[in-house]
Amino acid sequence: MRSKKPGQDITVERFSSFLAWLSPDVDRAAEEYERVRGTLYMFFANRRCCYADELADETINRVILKSSEETIENKLAYFYGVARNVYREFLRKQRVHLDIEEVTLPATQPDQPTFSRECLDKCLAELPAESQELMLDYFSEEESAKIRLRQQISARLKTTQTALRMRVSRTMRSLKNCVRDCMSETRVT
Repeated sequence: MRSKKPGQDITVERFSSFLAWLSPDVDRAAEEYERVRGTLYMFFANRRCCYADELADETINRVILKSSEETIENKLAYFYGVARNVYREFLRKQRVHLDIEEVTLPATQPDQPTFSRECLDKCLAELPAESQELMLDYFSEEESAKIRLRQQISARLKTTQTALRMRVSRTMRSLKNCVRDCMSETRVT
């Protein structure tokens, strides 16, 4: 990504110091390192970076160099701040200058069916009562209230948050298919 200055190499000592900065416990530090690296990978992958691994490593390398120089209160926020800068640099390097003469416009897209409230209501009505209630409850709140509500739903159903998300995901897939089919039927008739 960027050129290294003299003395800016990641040495074994700097890496060990970085792990100790993450956690004084060696095993916990290793776990934390893997968790942070996975989080950074997802940060870049979600932004469709083709080199998400390399960008995550570059972010960690920059944090390693700074962690011994500065007092950092919120480590995760610091990682994200550095990752945003690495991402901006990546975007600047990826910019391609287009010649307007070389641009061709795609043919117009065929009309896509628009969302139909009637189809959604029909498909919700076809779900079992328990699934209807789950879907309506699960998506009924905003922001932090949503988190508390979903915790309450998983407690009420005596299931984990992950199992609840999977159940909602399966039901959503079924609903989407039903709505899509319903909308294509109403377009044909």
